[in-house]
Amino acid sequence: MKTIATNIQTKKGSILLVLSILIVQIISAQNAVISTPLGIGKDCNTTKDSFRVLQYNPTTNALSSIFSCKPNLVSGGTPSAPGFSSSAGSIAFNPTNENVYYIATTTGNNSFVYNWRPDTCHTTTPKQPYSNYFATQFIVGLDFNPAVANEGYQLEFTGSTAPYNSFLRKVNFSSSYFGPSEPITFTSGKKIYVQNGDIIFTPGADLYVAFNNKMFKIDYSTYGTGSVTGTYIDTLNFGSGGYNLTGIAYVAKGTFIGSLQNSSSSACKFVEIDISSGSAVITPVTLPSNNFTATDMGTMISGIGVAKKVAAVVNTGGTNYKITYDVKVKNQGNTFLKNVQVLDSVKKVFGTSFVSASVTALGTLPPGLTINSSYNGNTDCKLFVGGTSSILRAGPADSATVRITVNLSNPDINYTYYNTALGSATNKNFGAINIIDSSNNSGGLRTDLNNNGIPDDANEDIPTPLKINGWTILAQSVLNLNATAKKEVINLTWELINTEDNLTMYVQRSKDGYSFINIGRVESSNQITNYNWTDIPDEGGTYFYRISFLNKEQKTQFSDIVKVTIEPRTFTNFNVTPNPFTSSLKFSFFISYNDFVNYTLFDNNMKMIKSEKRYCQQGESTLTIDNLSNLSQGVYILQIKTNGNTFTKKLIKTN
Repeated sequence: MKTIATNIQTKKGSILLVLSILIVQIISAQNAVISTPLGIGKDCNTTKDSFRVLQYNPTTNALSSIFSCKPNLVSGGTPSAPGFSSSAGSIAFNPTNENVYYIATTTGNNSFVYNWRPDTCHTTTPKQPYSNYFATQFIVGLDFNPAVANEGYQLEFTGSTAPYNSFLRKVNFSSSYFGPSEPITFTSGKKIYVQNGDIIFTPGADLYVAFNNKMFKIDYSTYGTGSVTGTYIDTLNFGSGGYNLTGIAYVAKGTFIGSLQNSSSSACKFVEIDISSGSAVITPVTLPSNNFTATDMGTMISGIGVAKKVAAVVNTGGTNYKITYDVKVKNQGNTFLKNVQVLDSVKKVFGTSFVSASVTALGTLPPGLTINSSYNGNTDCKLFVGGTSSILRAGPADSATVRITVNLSNPDINYTYYNTALGSATNKNFGAINIIDSSNNSGGLRTDLNNNGIPDDANEDIPTPLKINGWTILAQSVLNLNATAKKEVINLTWELINTEDNLTMYVQRSKDGYSFINIGRVESSNQITNYNWTDIPDEGGTYFYRISFLNKEQKTQFSDIVKVTIEPRTFTNFNVTPNPFTSSLKFSFFISYNDFVNYTLFDNNMKMIKSEKRYCQQGESTLTIDNLSNLSQGVYILQIKTNGNTFTKKLIKTN
């Protein structure tokens, strides 16, 4: 039973107890994100091919089948199309047009692309033709970027024997674009020895690959520069039986569903792969009916998120006030949503002081949403017209922001009013999939505060507080903090509303999202509303930021917390020539960052011979050490220090 209470109004003495009860009811009842993995494969120990849509229950770790069919695809002809075979093709879900793409490659590397709706795949006669044919283009293991329309990436391998060289290629079927194959450098020296695996995008546009039972995150932002980096996460240990990962689908919060097969393909097995802690935790998953096994998988995520903030409080004369709230609703998944609606009953919040309410759009609404002009916050609490035509698209994801204006007469200006908006929608293709989310209190209108793909986590669905007397000093009501990363540099920007002179703001950083340290100080001015700060952490990884400030009552307040990830700083390809050396030597290396490099040449007793600090730009660098002819013959050590790490090479000096 879902709780549809959207607002809270209680006696002051019982506010905390009732607030806690209602929050627990809302969070426990709602489900803001539902994963429906797609797969092509067979029933175990049979030759029965099929395409399936599965639904995953993370509470019971169980998969269930909600749709299946065998597509009737064109085969033969000129050129000779392959038709449908679960063992000879791959699939991906395109968020831009909501179609499943089945791709098969024939002898000679000719690729045929078919597509269909995931809820009505083509099973009748005549056979469904292919949508694209690409001669001499090898397409396999592709997935679509949910942030860029129709953009896909695929993993490619070269080499006749293991370990194989890995490459990333950008593909766009709608424009027949095939970008260059750019080499992937896997961190920790990891290699690919078995070409079993899959490539998958999350709805947040993070790209992962799992091949040879190893998990990597791919930084495709550098695609087009000649190389990309694959950050090693963990090796996937599936226990005994010789199992290999054949397909992977995303669930949420750093969790994936993987399909496993052994060398004889005689056993079916699905697992949950949770990498949210930084290493892989493997949990068995209950199989769907008929013990289906997938040879390749894709992801459909239905998700909705809502955020709310107080935008302004204006005294309109005497004891009359005008309150404005901003509310944002966003598609948090990678599939279209219909029946999109947000409820906000402000009459229940303000009680007898409530006079009237209205809603308007902030900016341009996406084409699928229309403001409900009858909204009054009392008898009609729907912000949008609603219905099956009320749609939020994906690929890239739609969002809409509206402003609710509330007029009050004689409110209690020292009382804290709590307000929550409630969003809901259904999956456009599978209408029985219902999602719901109550709003976050967020000055930046961030629908998923910790950026983990689940907007209804505990401590996210917190009602928005309003105390009219001094509303500007309520936590999270005046800051709009954003963080962006480019290489090793993180840029922070924020907005201060109703600012004042001499307000001290501290930029704070954390590695875990809980323990923060001050890294910078900014003084405010009532002439400035927008601020920024640049941070260059000592190493790559994930960081959390917030702004701390002392208000005019000398109380510490905090902004929202933002999360950002920067690529690891790498020092690789360290090579010294000649070795043995006589009068000089050169050493080369690759660094992924701009920084100082300290080198020191020691003799065999670790006595320093020569030392120097050089500033090196990102990329390949070559440094020379001259005037070494007077050194005695023997063993020497060249030591490099950069980014807190030390690298050494043993050298031989000859005459």
